[in-house]
Amino acid sequence: MQNAYLNGYYEETADFLGGIFSAALKTNDALEKGVLTGCLRIAKESIFTGLNNFKVDSIFDEVSSQRFGFTQSEIDPLLQAYHAEEYK
Repeated sequence: MQNAYLNGYYEETADFLGGIFSAALKTNDALEKGVLTGCLRIAKESIFTGLNNFKVDSIFDEVSSQRFGFTQSEIDPLLQAYHAEEYK
């Protein structure tokens, strides 16, 4: 999506992916739940308009804090081992 946006074909890509996601996730009786992952957040208004019960979670959400990333107690020894305490 990022490349499509940067190169001027975002709408075409959004329409294409929206159709795929709608067919795979919304009208698929064999599927109860789907999980999509990525590194960029894409607004609901673009490729996900045809989906119901859509929920976005990021690593910054409280619900995700116990599942993603590192804890401070995990990071502190690494910073010390690499003499990078100034990044704490």
